[in-house]
Amino acid sequence: MRFLLLILLLVFLQTSFLQVFFKPGFLAPDLVLIALLSKAYLAGREAVLWAFLGGTFLDVMTDTLGLNIALQTLTVYIFVLLNEKVFFRTWFTYLLGTGISFLLKKVLSLLLMRMKFYFSISVSSIILALLVELLIASLVYFAYLKRKE
Repeated sequence: MRFLLLILLLVFLQTSFLQVFFKPGFLAPDLVLIALLSKAYLAGREAVLWAFLGGTFLDVMTDTLGLNIALQTLTVYIFVLLNEKVFFRTWFTYLLGTGISFLLKKVLSLLLMRMKFYFSISVSSIILALLVELLIASLVYFAYLKRKE
């Protein structure tokens, strides 16, 4: 129940508050994905269901039917597979897995949005967005996940 409330709060922050600071909305830090990857790191495959639920909430709030459901679920599932099959559980592999997940979601969302709208995005803004997300994810790891392992 607490995680559901956290997801709802993060969806609200991501869809309303962060949109003020980041003009192209999909370059804002994906707080919901950071929470879902943290859940996946601790709980494993259970987080895929949470990703579906979090993507549903994001789709309802942003009016992008199915986009967030598909991208959140896919990236969390790939993160779970990387952590179960490939990586050992350390801070470096957590950040590497989250970096791969963030990059995958950014690239896929940019490609899908590019098919529908015309806009220009610089590579430096994408790199900056990924670095901000990795910074937030590392803070979450060292402040919360390291104690829960």
